[in-house]
Amino acid sequence: MIELVDAREAILARLRPLSAERVALEDALGRTLAEAAASRDAIPPFDNTAMDGFAVLPEDLAEASETAPITLPIAEVIEAGRPALGSLSPGRVMRIFTGAPIPERATPGDPVAVVPFERCATYDDSSATFSAGILPGAHVRRAAEDFAAGAQVLPAGTRLSPAALGVLATVGIAEPLCTRRPRVAVHSSGDELVEVEAELSPGKIRNANLYSICARLRQWGAIPIPRPVLRDDPEAIRAGLRESLALEPDAIITTGGISAGDLDHIREVARELGDDVAVRKVNMKPGKPLVDGTIGGVPFFGLPGNPAACLVSFEIFVRPALALLEGRSDGLPPLRRARVSQGRVFPHAGRLQFLRGRLREGAEGDLPELAPLGGQGSHLLSSFSEANCLVRVGPEVNRLNTGDVVSVLILDGA
Repeated sequence: MIELVDAREAILARLRPLSAERVALEDALGRTLAEAAASRDAIPPFDNTAMDGFAVLPEDLAEASETAPITLPIAEVIEAGRPALGSLSPGRVMRIFTGAPIPERATPGDPVAVVPFERCATYDDSSATFSAGILPGAHVRRAAEDFAAGAQVLPAGTRLSPAALGVLATVGIAEPLCTRRPRVAVHSSGDELVEVEAELSPGKIRNANLYSICARLRQWGAIPIPRPVLRDDPEAIRAGLRESLALEPDAIITTGGISAGDLDHIREVARELGDDVAVRKVNMKPGKPLVDGTIGGVPFFGLPGNPAACLVSFEIFVRPALALLEGRSDGLPPLRRARVSQGRVFPHAGRLQFLRGRLREGAEGDLPELAPLGGQGSHLLSSFSEANCLVRVGPEVNRLNTGDVVSVLILDGA
């Protein structure tokens, strides 16, 4: 029996990040930067106004008050996208619109400020009246306030969110260099499997794992390659895996056929085709059986056939591997603390357990509330479809009491 952490470390140790490619900005959402992004310009590139109003010299309004307002003539109108035609002289103001460049001073002194329209006593096309002073530089966005020229704006490994795409557009990067998305071939296995639309005859079940795993890969950001079912025959398995290798995937996942039964041939065929394939018994429940290694230089993951065990093993072992391949930093599921809202007793396992649970936010300032779900068997999908987290429970624990504080792994997109 191998501990979960040791098995995962062995898997990750043999992996290397994938190559990189240029991606059009409009197609880069969710992709991972392969290199740091830097700004070639200062952002903002010039001092500009944050408000519609009047550009003024602060000293011109130093004596303005409600009882002694000051009226100044408008020398020019500055629109966004157009600089002032001249400099701002004492005793004059310039009407200015949001985003427009701040005019230069004609004489040395404090920085130009902007008085918003709503803070003017009155104004028309020729003059503006002010009844209060203004601080130097008020309502002005300074050049390079966001980014200096040449500054790093996003580090390598950043997963590109809508805001991050906005940053790249702002600094002029139209085609960021991103790590390739992993292409993953997926096989279910077993003579008992039939297509989704098939009627069930005795001994048959529908091929659910293919759809769950392919959907999870898409949700992660990888590209699934659905493959035919591998029948319980060594030669058929051998041929199926070789056909998948010919597609040049970045990883191969199989489900089922890795336990100790007489018809569980995937582990033997994987060992035959691979260089460093390990058949493991992991000290966890569900997900004890695991096969991992490389086949033809391609990372291989043999996951359990029971649907819940298959999905748990994906989160614990495949997700971190995909993250490493793509250079992402979110390989381990987010971990939170939660308070049990409803006690539950479950069979003693003697292994590290991952129970399906439903997490909801608690009262303000309190821990989230956790409701462990029924139906924890590794063959049961119903509770997994309701779950948004996995509850990490020690090997000697067989009950959760109301009020217990536990660690939970957050399931993406649940």
